[in-house]
Amino acid sequence: MNEIISKTIKIISPIMPPNVDFIEKEIEKQDIEALRWAIVEINENELTICVSGRILENVN
Repeated sequence: MNEIISKTIKIISPIMPPNVDFIEKEIEKQDIEALRWAIVEINENELTICVSGRILENVN
């Protein structure tokens, strides 16, 4: 079983407010399976997100 990690990431949203699906897909692009996340800062269209989850492992 993978260890749970916490990480702060930044994403750019083309629309505000962003929807949940968009945010979760952007988190997944960072190779994280999100268990919990929160937007902690917004600067124009840049979101700072604190995420806790597991590192996705490549199946290949």
